Amino acid sequence: MSTTLYRKYRPATFSEIIGQRHVVKTLKNAVKSERIGQAYLFAGPRGTGKTSLARIFAKTINCGHLKNGDPCLKCASCKLIAENRALDIIEIDAASNTGVDNIRELRETVKLPPSSLKYKVYIIDEVHMLSGGAFNALLKTLEEPPAHVVFILATTEVHKIPETILSRVQRFDFTRLTLEEIITRLGEIAKLEKVKIDREALEIIASSSEGGMRNAESLLGQVIALEDKKITAKEVEFLLGTVSEKFTADFAGLVIEQKLSELFAKIGELREIGVDFKSFGKSLLNYFRQMLILKINPDLGKKLSYEITKERLEQIQKQIGQIEVEGILGFIENLQESSEKFKSSPIPQLFLEIAIAKLAAENDPARLSPFPKGRVGEEFKNNFKPKNPPLAPPLSKEDQLGEKKTEEETPGNQTAEQPKKVENKPSTKINIDDILLNWPQIIESLKDYNHSLSSVLKLCQPALVDEEYLVLKTKYSFYCEKIVDAQNRLTIEDAIAKITDAQLKIKALTETEFLENYPDHKNEKSLLQEAVDIFGGKIVSD
Repeated sequence: MSTTLYRKYRPATFSEIIGQRHVVKTLKNAVKSERIGQAYLFAGPRGTGKTSLARIFAKTINCGHLKNGDPCLKCASCKLIAENRALDIIEIDAASNTGVDNIRELRETVKLPPSSLKYKVYIIDEVHMLSGGAFNALLKTLEEPPAHVVFILATTEVHKIPETILSRVQRFDFTRLTLEEIITRLGEIAKLEKVKIDREALEIIASSSEGGMRNAESLLGQVIALEDKKITAKEVEFLLGTVSEKFTADFAGLVIEQKLSELFAKIGELREIGVDFKSFGKSLLNYFRQMLILKINPDLGKKLSYEITKERLEQIQKQIGQIEVEGILGFIENLQESSEKFKSSPIPQLFLEIAIAKLAAENDPARLSPFPKGRVGEEFKNNFKPKNPPLAPPLSKEDQLGEKKTEEETPGNQTAEQPKKVENKPSTKINIDDILLNWPQIIESLKDYNHSLSSVLKLCQPALVDEEYLVLKTKYSFYCEKIVDAQNRLTIEDAIAKITDAQLKIKALTETEFLENYPDHKNEKSLLQEAVDIFGGKIVSD
Protein backbone atom coordinates (compact mmCIF):
# COMPACT_ATOMS: atom_id res chain seq x y z
CA MET A 1 0.00 0.00 0.00
CA SER A 2 2.74 2.46 0.94
CA THR A 3 4.74 1.86 -2.27
CA THR A 4 1.59 2.27 -4.40
CA LEU A 5 0.76 5.59 -2.74
CA TYR A 6 4.28 6.88 -3.26
CA ARG A 7 4.34 5.96 -6.95
CA LYS A 8 0.74 6.99 -7.53
CA TYR A 9 1.31 10.56 -6.35
CA ARG A 10 4.89 11.03 -7.48
CA PRO A 11 5.37 14.56 -8.89
CA ALA A 12 5.30 14.69 -12.69
CA THR A 13 6.18 18.37 -13.23
CA PHE A 14 8.21 21.10 -11.54
CA SER A 15 4.97 22.68 -10.27
CA GLU A 16 4.11 19.55 -8.27
CA ILE A 17 7.41 19.43 -6.38
CA ILE A 18 7.04 20.06 -2.63
CA GLY A 19 9.67 22.47 -1.31
CA GLN A 20 13.13 22.85 -2.94
CA ARG A 21 12.01 26.07 -4.63
CA HIS A 22 15.60 27.25 -5.13
CA VAL A 23 16.48 24.10 -7.08
CA VAL A 24 13.29 24.15 -9.16
CA LYS A 25 13.72 27.82 -10.11
CA THR A 26 17.34 27.37 -11.21
CA LEU A 27 16.62 24.28 -13.31
CA LYS A 28 13.57 25.87 -14.98
CA ASN A 29 15.63 28.94 -15.89
CA ALA A 30 18.35 26.71 -17.34
CA VAL A 31 15.76 25.03 -19.58
CA LYS A 32 14.20 28.33 -20.67
CA SER A 33 17.58 29.82 -21.57
CA GLU A 34 18.71 26.54 -23.19
CA ARG A 35 21.79 26.42 -20.99
CA ILE A 36 21.72 22.77 -20.09
CA GLY A 37 24.73 21.58 -18.10
CA GLN A 38 26.25 18.17 -18.68
CA ALA A 39 26.64 17.06 -15.06
CA TYR A 40 24.52 17.83 -11.99
CA LEU A 41 24.75 16.71 -8.38
CA PHE A 42 21.62 16.52 -6.22
CA ALA A 43 22.62 16.20 -2.55
CA GLY A 44 20.39 15.97 0.51
CA PRO A 45 18.51 13.74 2.99
CA ARG A 46 16.42 10.76 1.92
CA GLY A 47 12.91 11.39 0.69
CA THR A 48 13.40 15.05 -0.22
CA GLY A 49 12.72 14.63 -3.97
CA LYS A 50 16.18 14.14 -5.52
CA THR A 51 15.31 11.29 -7.91
CA SER A 52 11.82 12.69 -8.60
CA LEU A 53 13.33 16.01 -9.64
CA ALA A 54 15.99 14.23 -11.70
CA ARG A 55 13.27 12.43 -13.68
CA ILE A 56 11.27 15.63 -14.15
CA PHE A 57 14.39 17.43 -15.38
CA ALA A 58 15.14 14.56 -17.80
CA LYS A 59 11.54 14.76 -19.04
CA THR A 60 11.67 18.55 -19.38
CA ILE A 61 14.86 18.79 -21.45
CA ASN A 62 13.46 16.19 -23.85
CA CYS A 63 9.93 17.66 -24.12
CA GLY A 64 9.05 19.32 -27.42
CA HIS A 65 6.08 21.35 -26.13
CA LEU A 66 6.97 22.99 -22.81
CA LYS A 67 4.30 24.90 -20.88
CA ASN A 68 5.63 27.64 -18.60
CA GLY A 69 8.85 25.69 -18.14
CA ASP A 70 7.04 22.41 -17.32
CA PRO A 71 6.88 19.29 -19.55
CA CYS A 72 3.60 18.96 -21.44
CA LEU A 73 3.10 15.28 -20.41
CA LYS A 74 1.36 14.65 -23.75
CA CYS A 75 4.11 14.46 -26.37
CA ALA A 76 5.72 11.18 -27.40
CA SER A 77 8.85 11.86 -25.33
CA CYS A 78 6.88 12.65 -22.17
CA LYS A 79 4.73 9.53 -22.55
CA LEU A 80 7.75 7.27 -23.13
CA ILE A 81 9.45 8.58 -19.99
CA ALA A 82 6.24 8.46 -17.88
CA GLU A 83 5.70 4.82 -18.87
CA ASN A 84 9.36 3.90 -18.16
CA ARG A 85 9.86 2.85 -21.78
CA ALA A 86 12.46 5.47 -22.73
CA LEU A 87 15.73 3.67 -23.49
CA ASP A 88 17.63 6.96 -23.33
CA ILE A 89 16.82 7.53 -19.63
CA ILE A 90 19.19 5.22 -17.77
CA GLU A 91 18.86 4.92 -13.98
CA ILE A 92 21.74 3.26 -12.14
CA ASP A 93 21.72 2.27 -8.48
CA ALA A 94 25.33 2.83 -7.42
CA ALA A 95 24.75 0.80 -4.25
CA SER A 96 24.34 -2.31 -6.43
CA ASN A 97 26.79 -1.31 -9.17
CA THR A 98 29.84 -0.13 -7.27
CA GLY A 99 32.60 -1.64 -9.38
CA VAL A 100 34.84 -0.13 -12.02
CA ASP A 101 33.53 -2.59 -14.64
CA ASN A 102 30.03 -1.13 -14.33
CA ILE A 103 31.32 2.39 -15.03
CA ARG A 104 33.54 1.19 -17.89
CA GLU A 105 30.43 -0.30 -19.48
CA LEU A 106 28.71 3.05 -19.00
CA ARG A 107 31.62 4.80 -20.73
CA GLU A 108 31.10 2.64 -23.80
CA THR A 109 27.34 3.28 -24.03
CA VAL A 110 27.78 7.04 -23.49
CA LYS A 111 29.37 7.32 -26.93
CA LEU A 112 26.22 6.01 -28.64
CA PRO A 113 23.68 8.68 -29.72
CA PRO A 114 20.14 8.73 -28.22
CA SER A 115 17.73 6.27 -29.80
CA SER A 116 14.57 8.38 -29.67
CA LEU A 117 15.10 11.43 -27.42
CA LYS A 118 17.09 14.65 -27.73
CA TYR A 119 19.28 13.89 -24.69
CA LYS A 120 20.53 10.68 -23.19
CA VAL A 121 20.25 11.11 -19.39
CA TYR A 122 22.12 9.01 -16.82
CA ILE A 123 20.65 9.19 -13.30
CA ILE A 124 23.10 7.61 -10.82
CA ASP A 125 21.50 7.21 -7.40
CA GLU A 126 23.56 6.89 -4.19
CA VAL A 127 26.64 7.80 -6.22
CA HIS A 128 28.79 7.99 -3.05
CA MET A 129 28.72 4.15 -2.97
CA LEU A 130 31.02 3.85 -6.01
CA SER A 131 34.48 2.41 -5.43
CA GLY A 132 37.64 4.45 -5.89
CA GLY A 133 38.34 2.85 -9.26
CA ALA A 134 34.76 3.47 -10.39
CA PHE A 135 35.03 7.15 -9.46
CA ASN A 136 38.22 7.43 -11.50
CA ALA A 137 36.51 5.85 -14.48
CA LEU A 138 33.51 8.17 -14.09
CA LEU A 139 35.82 11.17 -13.85
CA LYS A 140 37.25 10.48 -17.31
CA THR A 141 33.71 10.47 -18.72
CA LEU A 142 32.76 13.70 -16.95
CA GLU A 143 35.85 15.47 -18.26
CA GLU A 144 34.82 15.15 -21.92
CA PRO A 145 31.19 13.97 -22.18
CA PRO A 146 29.44 13.89 -25.58
CA ALA A 147 27.10 16.82 -26.20
CA HIS A 148 24.02 14.60 -26.20
CA VAL A 149 24.62 13.26 -22.64
CA VAL A 150 23.49 14.69 -19.28
CA PHE A 151 24.56 13.16 -15.95
CA ILE A 152 22.50 13.60 -12.79
CA LEU A 153 24.21 12.22 -9.69
CA ALA A 154 22.18 11.86 -6.47
CA THR A 155 23.58 11.31 -2.98
CA THR A 156 22.71 11.46 0.70
CA GLU A 157 26.39 11.63 1.73
CA VAL A 158 28.08 14.28 -0.34
CA HIS A 159 31.21 14.25 1.86
CA LYS A 160 32.12 10.83 0.45
CA ILE A 161 32.38 12.09 -3.11
CA PRO A 162 35.92 12.97 -4.33
CA GLU A 163 36.72 16.64 -4.91
CA THR A 164 37.69 15.82 -8.50
CA ILE A 165 34.08 14.80 -9.18
CA LEU A 166 32.57 17.73 -7.26
CA SER A 167 34.60 20.20 -9.31
CA ARG A 168 32.98 18.96 -12.52
CA VAL A 169 29.30 19.12 -11.58
CA GLN A 170 26.68 21.75 -10.82
CA ARG A 171 25.73 21.07 -7.20
CA PHE A 172 22.24 21.53 -5.73
CA ASP A 173 21.62 20.97 -2.01
CA PHE A 174 18.17 19.67 -1.09
CA THR A 175 16.76 20.54 2.34
CA ARG A 176 14.42 18.64 4.60
CA LEU A 177 10.79 19.54 4.02
CA THR A 178 9.04 21.62 6.65
CA LEU A 179 6.45 19.92 8.82
CA GLU A 180 3.75 22.19 7.41
CA GLU A 181 4.67 21.27 3.81
CA ILE A 182 4.41 17.56 4.60
CA ILE A 183 1.11 17.96 6.47
CA THR A 184 -0.39 19.92 3.55
CA ARG A 185 0.68 17.31 1.01
CA LEU A 186 -0.56 14.40 3.14
CA GLY A 187 -3.92 16.16 3.48
CA GLU A 188 -4.16 16.49 -0.31
CA ILE A 189 -3.37 12.80 -0.81
CA ALA A 190 -5.88 11.74 1.86
CA LYS A 191 -8.54 13.84 0.12
CA LEU A 192 -7.75 12.25 -3.23
CA GLU A 193 -7.98 8.83 -1.59
CA LYS A 194 -11.34 9.90 -0.09
CA VAL A 195 -10.13 9.30 3.45
CA LYS A 196 -10.97 11.59 6.37
CA ILE A 197 -8.10 12.04 8.77
CA ASP A 198 -7.62 14.38 11.74
CA ARG A 199 -5.16 17.27 11.44
CA GLU A 200 -3.47 16.01 14.63
CA ALA A 201 -3.10 12.55 13.07
CA LEU A 202 -1.38 14.13 10.05
CA GLU A 203 0.96 15.99 12.43
CA ILE A 204 1.98 12.70 14.05
CA ILE A 205 2.72 11.12 10.67
CA ALA A 206 4.64 14.17 9.48
CA SER A 207 6.71 14.30 12.69
CA SER A 208 7.58 10.61 12.37
CA SER A 209 8.77 11.08 8.77
CA GLU A 210 11.81 13.15 9.86
CA GLY A 211 11.47 15.59 6.98
CA GLY A 212 11.14 13.02 4.17
CA MET A 213 8.06 13.04 1.92
CA ARG A 214 8.62 9.44 0.88
CA ASN A 215 8.64 8.31 4.50
CA ALA A 216 5.49 10.33 5.22
CA GLU A 217 3.61 8.85 2.26
CA SER A 218 4.72 5.39 3.28
CA LEU A 219 3.36 5.91 6.81
CA LEU A 220 0.14 7.38 5.46
CA GLY A 221 -0.27 4.26 3.35
CA GLN A 222 -0.01 2.09 6.46
CA VAL A 223 -2.63 4.22 8.22
CA ILE A 224 -5.05 4.20 5.29
CA ALA A 225 -4.77 0.40 5.27
CA LEU A 226 -6.89 0.48 8.46
CA GLU A 227 -9.82 1.16 6.10
CA ASP A 228 -11.60 3.33 8.66
CA LYS A 229 -14.04 5.98 7.46
CA LYS A 230 -12.32 8.50 9.68
CA ILE A 231 -8.80 8.10 11.06
CA THR A 232 -8.10 9.71 14.44
CA ALA A 233 -4.92 10.70 16.21
CA LYS A 234 -5.41 7.89 18.74
CA GLU A 235 -5.41 5.27 15.97
CA VAL A 236 -2.24 6.71 14.46
CA GLU A 237 -0.55 6.82 17.88
CA PHE A 238 -1.41 3.16 18.42
CA LEU A 239 -0.27 2.10 14.94
CA LEU A 240 3.04 4.00 15.00
CA GLY A 241 3.75 3.56 18.72
CA THR A 242 4.23 7.29 19.20
CA VAL A 243 2.37 10.34 20.50
CA SER A 244 1.29 13.67 19.12
CA GLU A 245 3.30 16.87 19.32
CA LYS A 246 0.59 18.22 21.62
CA PHE A 247 1.12 15.42 24.14
CA THR A 248 4.88 16.03 24.15
CA ALA A 249 4.35 19.77 24.57
CA ASP A 250 1.89 19.25 27.45
CA PHE A 251 4.30 16.79 29.10
CA ALA A 252 7.11 19.35 28.84
CA GLY A 253 4.81 21.94 30.41
CA LEU A 254 4.26 19.67 33.42
CA VAL A 255 8.04 19.24 33.73
CA ILE A 256 8.49 23.01 33.80
CA GLU A 257 5.74 23.42 36.40
CA GLN A 258 7.15 20.56 38.55
CA LYS A 259 3.79 18.76 38.67
CA LEU A 260 5.26 15.40 39.61
CA SER A 261 2.10 13.43 40.32
CA GLU A 262 0.60 14.47 36.98
CA LEU A 263 3.83 13.56 35.18
CA PHE A 264 3.82 10.06 36.62
CA ALA A 265 0.14 9.74 35.69
CA LYS A 266 1.06 10.69 32.10
CA ILE A 267 3.77 8.02 32.07
CA GLY A 268 1.11 5.54 33.13
CA GLU A 269 -1.04 6.62 30.18
CA LEU A 270 1.86 6.06 27.80
CA ARG A 271 2.43 2.59 29.20
CA GLU A 272 -1.25 1.67 28.81
CA ILE A 273 -1.42 2.67 25.14
CA GLY A 274 1.82 0.83 24.35
CA VAL A 275 3.97 3.80 23.35
CA ASP A 276 7.60 3.15 22.52
CA PHE A 277 9.29 4.91 25.45
CA LYS A 278 12.60 5.12 23.62
CA SER A 279 10.89 7.03 20.82
CA PHE A 280 9.02 9.26 23.28
CA GLY A 281 12.24 9.98 25.19
CA LYS A 282 13.85 11.06 21.93
CA SER A 283 10.87 13.32 21.13
CA LEU A 284 10.95 14.88 24.61
CA LEU A 285 14.70 15.43 24.40
CA ASN A 286 14.28 17.09 21.02
CA TYR A 287 11.46 19.27 22.38
CA PHE A 288 13.70 20.62 25.15
CA ARG A 289 16.47 21.12 22.56
CA GLN A 290 14.07 23.27 20.54
CA MET A 291 13.15 25.12 23.72
CA LEU A 292 16.83 25.76 24.46
CA ILE A 293 17.45 27.13 20.96
CA LEU A 294 14.50 29.51 21.18
CA LYS A 295 15.42 30.56 24.72
CA ILE A 296 18.89 31.54 23.57
CA ASN A 297 17.72 33.22 20.35
CA PRO A 298 13.97 33.57 19.60
CA ASP A 299 14.78 34.61 16.02
CA LEU A 300 15.83 31.01 15.25
CA GLY A 301 12.17 29.95 15.20
CA LYS A 302 12.17 30.06 11.40
CA LYS A 303 15.04 27.58 11.32
CA LEU A 304 12.92 25.08 13.27
CA SER A 305 10.00 25.20 10.82
CA TYR A 306 11.05 21.91 9.27
CA GLU A 307 10.47 20.06 12.55
CA ILE A 308 7.68 21.86 14.43
CA THR A 309 4.33 23.33 13.46
CA LYS A 310 3.33 26.97 13.92
CA GLU A 311 1.08 26.01 16.86
CA ARG A 312 3.89 24.17 18.67
CA LEU A 313 6.28 27.04 18.03
CA GLU A 314 3.86 29.44 19.70
CA GLN A 315 3.47 27.06 22.64
CA ILE A 316 7.23 26.75 23.15
CA GLN A 317 7.59 30.53 23.03
CA LYS A 318 5.09 30.76 25.91
CA GLN A 319 6.80 28.02 27.91
CA ILE A 320 10.31 29.45 27.72
CA GLY A 321 9.17 32.40 29.76
CA GLN A 322 8.59 30.03 32.70
CA ILE A 323 12.04 28.45 32.76
CA GLU A 324 15.67 29.60 32.67
CA VAL A 325 18.43 28.24 30.44
CA GLU A 326 19.96 26.41 33.42
CA GLY A 327 16.68 24.60 34.04
CA ILE A 328 16.42 23.47 30.42
CA LEU A 329 20.04 22.31 30.43
CA GLY A 330 19.50 20.49 33.71
CA PHE A 331 16.57 18.45 32.42
CA ILE A 332 18.32 17.66 29.11
CA GLU A 333 21.32 16.42 31.08
CA ASN A 334 19.12 14.36 33.43
CA LEU A 335 17.13 12.80 30.60
CA GLN A 336 20.21 12.01 28.50
CA GLU A 337 22.07 10.54 31.47
CA SER A 338 19.09 8.41 32.54
CA SER A 339 18.49 7.21 28.97
CA GLU A 340 22.05 5.94 28.70
CA LYS A 341 22.18 4.45 32.19
CA PHE A 342 18.90 2.54 31.96
CA LYS A 343 18.76 1.77 28.23
CA SER A 344 18.98 -1.99 28.89
CA SER A 345 16.49 -1.92 31.75
CA PRO A 346 13.62 -4.45 31.54
CA ILE A 347 11.31 -1.60 32.61
CA PRO A 348 11.12 0.65 29.51
CA GLN A 349 9.76 3.74 31.31
CA LEU A 350 12.32 3.62 34.14
CA PHE A 351 14.72 6.12 32.56
CA LEU A 352 11.93 8.68 32.29
CA GLU A 353 10.77 8.17 35.86
CA ILE A 354 14.35 8.48 37.14
CA ALA A 355 14.90 11.70 35.17
CA ILE A 356 11.78 13.25 36.71
CA ALA A 357 12.76 12.05 40.20
CA LYS A 358 16.20 13.64 39.79
CA LEU A 359 14.54 16.85 38.69
CA ALA A 360 12.48 16.85 41.88
CA ALA A 361 15.53 16.12 44.04
CA GLU A 362 17.65 18.87 42.51
CA ASN A 363 14.95 21.49 43.01
CA ASP A 364 13.88 20.31 46.48
CA PRO A 365 16.12 17.67 48.12
CA ALA A 366 13.65 17.39 51.02
CA ARG A 367 11.15 15.71 48.70
CA LEU A 368 13.32 12.65 48.47
CA SER A 369 14.63 12.71 52.05
CA PRO A 370 14.90 9.19 53.53
CA PHE A 371 13.90 10.54 56.96
CA PRO A 372 10.30 11.03 58.10
CA LYS A 373 9.32 14.46 59.34
CA GLY A 374 8.80 15.32 63.04
CA ARG A 375 10.55 14.42 66.32
CA VAL A 376 10.82 10.69 65.52
CA GLY A 377 12.35 11.50 62.16
CA GLU A 378 14.90 13.83 63.75
CA GLU A 379 15.91 11.16 66.29
CA PHE A 380 16.25 8.59 63.50
CA LYS A 381 18.29 11.04 61.42
CA ASN A 382 20.60 11.82 64.35
CA ASN A 383 21.19 8.11 65.02
CA PHE A 384 21.68 7.24 61.35
CA LYS A 385 25.35 6.69 60.46
CA PRO A 386 26.32 5.54 56.97
CA LYS A 387 28.87 2.74 56.84
CA ASN A 388 31.29 4.56 54.56
CA PRO A 389 30.44 8.25 54.47
CA PRO A 390 32.34 10.00 51.65
CA LEU A 391 32.95 13.05 53.81
CA ALA A 392 33.41 13.28 57.60
CA PRO A 393 30.69 15.24 59.43
CA PRO A 394 31.61 18.81 60.37
CA LEU A 395 33.62 19.37 63.56
CA SER A 396 31.71 20.31 66.68
CA LYS A 397 32.56 23.48 68.59
CA GLU A 398 34.35 21.41 71.24
CA ASP A 399 36.51 19.76 68.57
CA GLN A 400 37.38 23.11 67.07
CA LEU A 401 38.31 24.72 70.43
CA GLY A 402 40.13 21.67 71.79
CA GLU A 403 39.10 19.27 74.49
CA LYS A 404 39.01 20.73 78.01
CA LYS A 405 41.07 19.33 80.85
CA THR A 406 39.17 17.11 83.25
CA GLU A 407 40.26 15.65 86.54
CA GLU A 408 38.69 12.62 88.11
CA GLU A 409 39.66 10.88 91.34
CA THR A 410 40.16 7.15 90.86
CA PRO A 411 39.85 4.56 93.64
CA GLY A 412 42.69 4.82 96.11
CA ASN A 413 42.91 8.61 95.70
CA GLN A 414 44.90 8.12 92.49
CA THR A 415 44.56 10.82 89.92
CA ALA A 416 43.65 9.61 86.42
CA GLU A 417 45.99 10.44 83.59
CA GLN A 418 45.22 13.83 82.15
CA PRO A 419 44.09 13.70 78.53
CA LYS A 420 46.34 15.53 76.13
CA LYS A 421 45.13 18.85 74.83
CA VAL A 422 44.22 18.77 71.15
CA GLU A 423 45.84 21.67 69.33
CA ASN A 424 43.88 23.32 66.51
CA LYS A 425 45.56 23.01 63.16
CA PRO A 426 46.17 26.55 61.97
CA SER A 427 44.11 27.47 58.94
CA THR A 428 46.14 27.41 55.74
CA LYS A 429 46.44 30.80 54.06
CA ILE A 430 44.65 30.60 50.73
CA ASN A 431 43.67 32.98 47.93
CA ILE A 432 40.99 32.88 45.27
CA ASP A 433 43.35 31.38 42.66
CA ASP A 434 43.93 28.38 44.93
CA ILE A 435 40.18 27.93 45.25
CA LEU A 436 39.64 28.20 41.48
CA LEU A 437 42.31 25.57 40.84
CA ASN A 438 40.69 23.17 43.28
CA TRP A 439 37.05 24.05 42.54
CA PRO A 440 36.42 21.20 40.01
CA GLN A 441 37.82 18.70 42.53
CA ILE A 442 35.67 20.15 45.33
CA ILE A 443 32.55 19.80 43.19
CA GLU A 444 33.50 16.25 42.19
CA SER A 445 34.06 15.24 45.82
CA LEU A 446 30.45 16.16 46.59
CA LYS A 447 28.94 14.32 43.63
CA ASP A 448 28.41 10.93 45.26
CA TYR A 449 27.57 12.43 48.63
CA ASN A 450 25.05 15.01 47.44
CA HIS A 451 24.53 15.09 43.68
CA SER A 452 22.03 17.94 43.89
CA LEU A 453 24.44 20.16 45.81
CA SER A 454 27.21 19.32 43.36
CA SER A 455 24.98 20.42 40.45
CA VAL A 456 24.18 23.71 42.19
CA LEU A 457 27.88 24.48 42.76
CA LYS A 458 28.56 24.02 39.04
CA LEU A 459 26.42 27.10 38.50
CA CYS A 460 28.28 29.16 41.11
CA GLN A 461 31.54 31.07 40.73
CA PRO A 462 34.09 31.51 43.54
CA ALA A 463 34.44 35.31 43.52
CA LEU A 464 36.85 36.18 46.32
CA VAL A 465 38.30 35.15 49.68
CA ASP A 466 37.28 37.75 52.27
CA GLU A 467 39.32 36.94 55.41
CA GLU A 468 37.64 33.79 56.75
CA TYR A 469 34.89 33.71 54.10
CA LEU A 470 34.80 32.28 50.60
CA VAL A 471 32.27 34.36 48.68
CA LEU A 472 30.37 32.49 45.96
CA LYS A 473 28.59 34.43 43.25
CA THR A 474 25.59 33.04 41.34
CA LYS A 475 22.87 34.34 39.09
CA TYR A 476 19.79 33.22 40.98
CA SER A 477 18.71 33.70 44.58
CA PHE A 478 17.34 30.19 45.00
CA TYR A 479 20.86 28.82 44.42
CA CYS A 480 22.03 31.03 47.28
CA GLU A 481 19.29 29.58 49.47
CA LYS A 482 20.48 26.04 48.72
CA ILE A 483 24.07 26.89 49.57
CA VAL A 484 23.43 28.73 52.84
CA ASP A 485 21.18 25.95 54.14
CA ALA A 486 22.95 24.90 57.37
CA GLN A 487 23.66 21.29 56.41
CA ASN A 488 24.66 22.14 52.83
CA ARG A 489 26.94 24.98 53.98
CA LEU A 490 28.78 22.76 56.48
CA THR A 491 29.15 20.03 53.85
CA ILE A 492 30.74 22.46 51.36
CA GLU A 493 33.04 23.91 54.02
CA ASP A 494 34.17 20.41 55.02
CA ALA A 495 34.90 19.51 51.39
CA ILE A 496 37.00 22.68 50.95
CA ALA A 497 38.92 21.93 54.15
CA LYS A 498 39.68 18.37 53.10
CA ILE A 499 41.02 19.38 49.68
CA THR A 500 42.75 22.70 50.47
CA ASP A 501 43.52 22.45 54.23
CA ALA A 502 41.85 25.85 54.59
CA GLN A 503 39.10 26.54 57.14
CA LEU A 504 36.76 28.84 55.25
CA LYS A 505 33.17 29.78 55.81
CA ILE A 506 30.81 29.99 52.85
CA LYS A 507 28.91 33.09 51.86
CA ALA A 508 26.62 33.01 48.78
CA LEU A 509 25.46 36.15 46.98
CA THR A 510 23.61 36.88 43.78
CA GLU A 511 25.49 38.89 41.16
CA THR A 512 23.56 42.01 42.15
CA GLU A 513 24.22 41.48 45.86
CA PHE A 514 27.91 40.90 45.17
CA LEU A 515 28.25 44.25 43.40
CA GLU A 516 26.43 45.99 46.25
CA ASN A 517 28.61 44.39 48.94
CA TYR A 518 31.93 44.45 47.07
CA PRO A 519 31.80 47.45 44.69
CA ASP A 520 35.61 47.57 44.51
CA HIS A 521 35.62 44.12 42.92
CA LYS A 522 33.31 45.06 40.06
CA ASN A 523 36.00 44.75 37.39
CA GLU A 524 38.60 42.87 39.40
CA LYS A 525 39.66 39.40 38.35
CA SER A 526 42.15 36.94 39.74
CA LEU A 527 45.35 36.32 37.79
CA LEU A 528 44.16 32.81 37.03
CA GLN A 529 40.79 33.99 35.74
CA GLU A 530 42.49 36.63 33.57
CA ALA A 531 44.69 33.94 32.03
CA VAL A 532 41.63 31.81 31.29
CA ASP A 533 39.88 34.77 29.63
CA ILE A 534 42.94 35.59 27.51
CA PHE A 535 43.79 32.11 26.32
CA GLY A 536 40.33 30.54 26.41
CA GLY A 537 39.40 27.18 27.93
CA LYS A 538 38.38 26.38 31.47
CA ILE A 539 39.90 25.62 34.84
CA VAL A 540 40.33 21.91 35.56
CA SER A 541 41.84 20.02 38.47
CA ASP A 542 45.03 17.96 38.29
